[in-house]
Amino acid sequence: MEHIIEHALDLAALNEQTFHDAAIRSEVIQLFDAQAPALIAALSATTGQARADIAHRLKGSALALGAMPLAEAASLLEQHPDSPEALRDVSRWLDASLQALRQLSA
Repeated sequence: MEHIIEHALDLAALNEQTFHDAAIRSEVIQLFDAQAPALIAALSATTGQARADIAHRLKGSALALGAMPLAEAASLLEQHPDSPEALRDVSRWLDASLQALRQLSA
C-alpha cells in the first residue's frame, strides 16, 4: 500500500486547485475525508447508471484534489459500472488517496 500512497496525489494539481492556500486545501481535504465513507458505501450498494453517476461525481472530486489515479479509476467505473474490477480499483485508490491526504494534513 505504501507504493500506492506515494503515487496517489499530484501535489502540484492540488495546490493549483486550492489556489496555493493552505486553509482552502485543508478544508477541501476535510470535506472529502468526511464524504468518502458515504461514497464508497453508495458505490457498493448500487449498480448500473446509479453507480455510474456516483463514479462521475467522485471523478470530479478526485480531480479537484489532484488524486489523478482515483479520477482515472472512477472514470473507468463510470464507463463500466458493473465491473467488479473497476469497483475494486476505485476502492483501492480511494483508500490510498485518503491516506495520502491525511498524511499531507498531519
